[in-house]
This record gives sequence, structure tokens and C-alpha cells, in this order.
Amino acid sequence: MLEDAIRIGRKLAENNLIDGTSGNLSFRDGDWIVITKTGSFLDSLNEDDFVRVKLGESNKEASSDLLVHQKIYELSDNDVVIHCHGSYNVALSNLEKSIKPIDLEGIMFLKEIKFIDGKFGSARLAERISKEVKRKGFAVVKKHGIYAAANNFHQAFAIASFIEHSCKVYYLTMLYSLLDRR
Repeated sequence: MLEDAIRIGRKLAENNLIDGTSGNLSFRDGDWIVITKTGSFLDSLNEDDFVRVKLGESNKEASSDLLVHQKIYELSDNDVVIHCHGSYNVALSNLEKSIKPIDLEGIMFLKEIKFIDGKFGSARLAERISKEVKRKGFAVVKKHGIYAAANNFHQAFAIASFIEHSCKVYYLTMLYSLLDRR
């Protein structure tokens, strides 16, 4: 599973879903999770960029999103979690409370994208994110990005990609319609 995590970290960067040390990812390993360390560059991950943390416990080396990942695993049977910061979903989250995708895949698979608001790092926000992930398989946090969970990294990456693509199509269509009115 570690090899898949490393590969997906690179794919997130190649697809402009992260930059610098933004984003994080994890996978479940029994009563433990393996999560990226804080400050890790997902585009160049290696084994040393991960830390094992027992579910419910803390670890100062772990990503600052550890609580969110733990809550998602507590409420669901997902095996992996990806968190990324694509530009279009972050931009739209500053403009809208939710959107209904207008592209075919978004209409079919996502139905609606709600932008969850809350204080970063708070237990309340972690709870809201995990409940939305349990309900839809993903959550998008206002000004912060996508959390996608699934049974494997390929599926979670696909979800994050669908969300960002739907947000991009929506944003560009909205922009064009504003320019067209001039």
C-alpha cells in the first residue's frame, strides 16, 4: 500500500491537485493508520515521509490533518484518504456555498458539491468533514480543498479528480458567461 501512496502523491502533483507541501494522504493498517508527516512534499514521497499512528492517538510528526483522517476512518470502512488543494475547488469555495456540477461525470457521480466551513484543526470541522465523507465519499472544505476516501488510492484519486474537473468546468463556464454579458 505504501508504494501506491507514493505513486498517488506524484499523480496529485502532476495533475495540479497539490503544490509545495500542501495536501496529505493516509491508509488504514488494522488499528493503525499510516499518514504523511507534516511538511512532506507529496510529489517526491519516500518511506521516510510516513508515520504510523494508532487510531485515536496523536503524533507530532503526523500531518496537521491527522484528526480528520482518524475521524473518517472511525466513521467509515474506507481504507485510504487523500487530501488535496486544487485551485478550482478552492476558488469556487470562496464564491459559493455549493454547486451542482454541469459536466457529465460530475452530474453522474457527484450530484452536488457542498463547501463545508469551519475552523481549521478543530474537532468540530473534523466531525463535519468525516460525516460528509461517510455520506458522499468526499468533502470539500471552504478555502482548504478536497478530502476523498475510498477502498484504494486509485478510487480516491478518481474522486478528487472528478471534483476538481467539475469545479474547473463550472468556474470557466461561470467566467465565460460573465464576460459574454459585457
